[in-house]
Amino acid sequence: MPDALEPHYGNLHQIVCKINQDRKSRNLSPVFLHRALSDIAQIMGKCYANANPNPAYFERLVVNRLEPLGTNVSASYTALGVFKNDEYVDRLKQTTKDTLFDRLLEAVGIYEDAGVCTIVLASGLNDHPATIDECLTDTTQYSPPGYTGKYSTTIENGIDVPAFLTAINRERKNTGVCVFVVHTALHKEAWKQVEQMSKQGHIVYEPYNDNLVRRLNTNIQELYQVAGDGFQTAKLLVDRVLLSYGNKALDSKYHAVGIAQKDGFWSVIFGDCYKPSTSRYAYPQTLDKVDYI
Repeated sequence: MPDALEPHYGNLHQIVCKINQDRKSRNLSPVFLHRALSDIAQIMGKCYANANPNPAYFERLVVNRLEPLGTNVSASYTALGVFKNDEYVDRLKQTTKDTLFDRLLEAVGIYEDAGVCTIVLASGLNDHPATIDECLTDTTQYSPPGYTGKYSTTIENGIDVPAFLTAINRERKNTGVCVFVVHTALHKEAWKQVEQMSKQGHIVYEPYNDNLVRRLNTNIQELYQVAGDGFQTAKLLVDRVLLSYGNKALDSKYHAVGIAQKDGFWSVIFGDCYKPSTSRYAYPQTLDKVDYI
């Protein structure tokens, strides 16, 4: 998947016009077309068109692409088959649970291709266009200041996540244990740790932290944390972890992982889930093929 995605709009301006007309009839303010939302709609739309729906990936896209655009961003999406404009209201209401007519809704993004129409809805954005037209005369989208639409298809939390998973999952599969999936809570915690280490300038981690398990309030029943500095590449990090913590990295009781690096400091957290998930892509090449739970 290329870094810069060129949107395919379909009947975009008619759909936005119909949305705003229906919102107006409910005494709600109009929404505007947001390029970042349409870029995400395109990514998710292609996942569905390629028979690779990955709802957890949407959560990662929101964290990486939308949360920086607002202090309290909330977003949702739905993927539908191609439909006529006068049918969209009932179809969207059924799938978005009236989010379309939430008074806080500010912007939408739309992508339609290969028989799939994907719509992303969002609120809590910091920047808005000076004026919002009820009906678009063309397919112009609002781009917030500094937004380019260019993102890495492999880097997340400062590390090449697909390369890390591919390297460590090969070793796990060779030893006959299940491959890792990425656990969102552990992923976030690993990022918090490397941010703290980067600020303090030294390694900080707690390898046996039962309090962290309780604080995460997830399906993790046990975890093992390792951290260090001198990060170079994802593959070299896997080599380092296997050399020093191979008994944990290849332990069959761990099913999920969270990873991050910043300014050379790195953190890896292994988790034992109550309900382990099966990975569809043991050796992902891009983030949209990474399995998140």
